[in-house]
Formats: sequence, structure tokens, C-alpha cells
Amino acid sequence: MIDSIREYISKCPYLKEYVEINVDYLKDKVVAYSVNPSVGFDPVVSEDIIGNQEKQFLFTFDSKLYWNSEVQNNIDNSKFYEDFSNWLEENNKKGIFPALNEGEYPTKIQALTNGYIFATNSDEAIYRIQCKFEYMKEGN
Repeated sequence: MIDSIREYISKCPYLKEYVEINVDYLKDKVVAYSVNPSVGFDPVVSEDIIGNQEKQFLFTFDSKLYWNSEVQNNIDNSKFYEDFSNWLEENNKKGIFPALNEGEYPTKIQALTNGYIFATNSDEAIYRIQCKFEYMKEGN
């Protein structure tokens, strides 16, 4: 699932060109991106009598960006996450989702939070947005 999410996010038009999206690893440079599976959630939301499951996959999308006292720089960082969230919303309307295995059908992908500063040092910050992908899986 994480590779499918990573591939999906790589198509976001707001990402910096030629920047790799890692999994569970944010490079020690600016600009960097990482998609990270969340923990502490039940992937099965519901199951019917014949075994069809409504499932979810929670993840975060992180970036390392320049951060400083320049207001416009920090506005641009926040705007990136606003644009990313809107991109997910538009893809929902258009039925554009991460690829799934046979017998699995996407229903929704969304941002659960705004992008926010997760950590900082003197001139860079890690920004994070929490997301959820929902899909149906046919029973056997």
C-alpha cells in the first residue's frame, strides 16, 4: 500500500521537480519529501457478513523546507500544504486514486489536518500533513 501511495503523491503538480519522495525517511537536505505509514489504527473499519471490508490506510506526508523570519517564505510553505490538500479533494471528485490490488476499490483519499510544523532547526522545518485513504476489499 505505501508504494502505491508514494507513487500517487509523486504525481502532485505542487511538488518541486526532480525531488525524490522517500518512505519513512526524510533526507537531511532542503527540499525533501517522505510518505510515512501511521501507527495505532485499525485498518478494518467495518466488515459485512460475507467478508467484504471497508478499510483505511492512515499516513503522513512530510517535507523539509526552508524556514526563517521571512513572512512570504513561511506563507509559501503553508500554501503548499493548502494546495496539496485541495489536490487530494479534486482527485476525489475526479475519481483519481492510488492503484490497488485486484478485488480492492478506492473510495476516498483526504487530508485529515492542515499542514503544520512538526520540527524546526535554525533555518529549516519539517512540515507534516496527516492523510487517510479509504477503500473496499472484497471478501473471499
